[in-house]
Amino acid sequence: MSRSAYVYVGERADGNFKIGMRGNIWGWKTFDGGGPLVAQAEQWLRDPDRDEPTWIIFVRGIEPPRPAPKGWPRTRDEDFDAWTGATFRSVTQRLLRDPLYEDHVKPVWPDDLYPYRVTLEPDEPDDTFGPIPASDLSEDAIRAVRHSALQKGWPVLGPPLADPAPIVPDQRLATGAVVRTIALERSMTRTFARRPSESRQATRREADLVIRYETYLAAHGRRAARKLITLPGGLDTFFTDVFEIDAEELVEAKSTAGREHIRHAIGQLYDYARYVEPRSRAVLLPTRPKQDLVDLLTGLDIDIIYEHTPGDFVREPAREAR
Repeated sequence: MSRSAYVYVGERADGNFKIGMRGNIWGWKTFDGGGPLVAQAEQWLRDPDRDEPTWIIFVRGIEPPRPAPKGWPRTRDEDFDAWTGATFRSVTQRLLRDPLYEDHVKPVWPDDLYPYRVTLEPDEPDDTFGPIPASDLSEDAIRAVRHSALQKGWPVLGPPLADPAPIVPDQRLATGAVVRTIALERSMTRTFARRPSESRQATRREADLVIRYETYLAAHGRRAARKLITLPGGLDTFFTDVFEIDAEELVEAKSTAGREHIRHAIGQLYDYARYVEPRSRAVLLPTRPKQDLVDLLTGLDIDIIYEHTPGDFVREPAREAR
């Protein structure tokens, strides 16, 4: 699952922030006394989902609405509306590279050790933007920023920074989950090209494969999208790889036709199908898998779609392969 951790950086920490961003690192003095939300974020950062990205979202320079409410920014919960009227001077979004670790020896910043650290992927030109009105973020994201600001800049989990626009109305399930249909191009960069470095080449191959398949579908008059699944509470999100709109088919792409990739695809398809409820399921592969894997997939009623020649795809329907 994809998650985002929001971190408030106060004015006195600006120098440390620049050092940390240049060195692709961030740290905290301690996690003692942070409360349940901070403990939740610490646990996630220590053991993040390696298959989906974790984003660290740094927010600096919170300007209150005018006139500023009493006690700003330490406002009462009932004065939350003041936060929705605030302006964030700068928002920096960085991808977590390695889990939270401890280093009580090596100094990075001049004023303190900050031994609880995370390593970040190298930044890119579009990683920092602003100023932006707080209202551009979801209410849950603003609450995460507020809690971090009131808790010494400790990380607080929140929803994704980006909220892709739906192309059809959202579906709200009885479980409280929300399923949104979004255009493929709205999320390809975030969920494929910007994953951690050890899997970056593989996921780029997946991205290229998905793009070629979308082009193939369009040439045959068929529409492709993705599903964004948000679980209750707004913290856990999942992106499907492809959802063919007219056929209502859920498709999971993999960069190879190897056993481990196919096993992973099977698990994802069954997981996502609990929320999407597709008519059919399929795996999208660059080549035809070995016959025993074909038998595995078709035995689970999963179609196989593979690239026969560049840009041309062959389907082996499960019902015909039995």
